[in-house]
Amino acid sequence: MRSVHWTCLFVAILVISCGCLQPAPSNTSPATPAVPITPPLTATPNPNLQKQVNFTVTQAGSMLNITYDGGPDAADLVSLAVLITNHDGTQVPRTINNPVVGYTYVFPYRGVANAAFVNIIGTFRNGYQQTVLMYYT
Repeated sequence: MRSVHWTCLFVAILVISCGCLQPAPSNTSPATPAVPITPPLTATPNPNLQKQVNFTVTQAGSMLNITYDGGPDAADLVSLAVLITNHDGTQVPRTINNPVVGYTYVFPYRGVANAAFVNIIGTFRNGYQQTVLMYYT
């Protein structure tokens, strides 16, 4: 019987000194990767979207006529920078402040009007500038 006691004592000492063979339960869960949070998209108005104004260009004899016909953004147009390039390479620049809808702006020539290209840049109330007409004859 004594050998049984020594065997039990030996097993008890062995278990105490070696510890348990199963891993201890973990209280921490595995780390989850961070998911970036994307804010919802919101529409922001762009004051510089393409503006729309309309013009009619005609050449008659010794005159080039540009008529401002208005358009959806006519109320915001504050000035026009007109550049006429003639067939001979000469250029005629002109600035028109506060253009009037329905008004015809006349560019007289000595002799026959020979405009090759008309470029008009409009400036709008918020300072935005845009080419509003490119006309080739």
